[in-house]
Amino acid sequence: MNKKGTTLAELIISIALISVVLLFMIKLLIDLNDAEANNTYAKDNQINRAEILRMIGNDLNNKNIASINDSGSNETKLVINIEFTDRTSSKIEAEEKKIKYTDSDGESRAWNIEGGTIYTKKANVYYMKDNNASGKNYYSLSIDIEIHTTNEKNKLCNNNTLDDIIINYIGKLDDLVTTNINCLGATCSSPSDPCTS
Repeated sequence: MNKKGTTLAELIISIALISVVLLFMIKLLIDLNDAEANNTYAKDNQINRAEILRMIGNDLNNKNIASINDSGSNETKLVINIEFTDRTSSKIEAEEKKIKYTDSDGESRAWNIEGGTIYTKKANVYYMKDNNASGKNYYSLSIDIEIHTTNEKNKLCNNNTLDDIIINYIGKLDDLVTTNINCLGATCSSPSDPCTS
């Protein structure tokens, strides 16, 4: 009765413990892989974002905005038309996974968004005018095109602006034809805001 060896119960318990450890290791590897993929997407999106803003900035730095409108927008496509005082225009077109900019010289460039989606129903606009005593009336304009990445804290009604395309501009009120801009897109006229209801 003094035989050395493992019993069947000991073998089953050992296999069960090894299985539990392997499951935790596999979950850890999957989480690390997802984190690396998200970092890659974020880096690529930041590069695309910088290129978009540089191209738009080239137009805005050299021209004066006369008007902005969203004609051509629908539920699945956001279109922002920018008209300048020299009668040239540029256009931003955003679909769920792609954003395209056509500058005032007619050159176009498109970028695909990986690991996220562009919110195409509307872009928030922040407009403020400054009437000062010197008679120089200026305004500031900020247009926010939301990009929702796979991060759970970056979605509709809980947007993280880190990945958004935000266009900033300061101009003279005398150049601007339309002064009541607060939203651009197909759902701007909709009375119900999905984030408040």
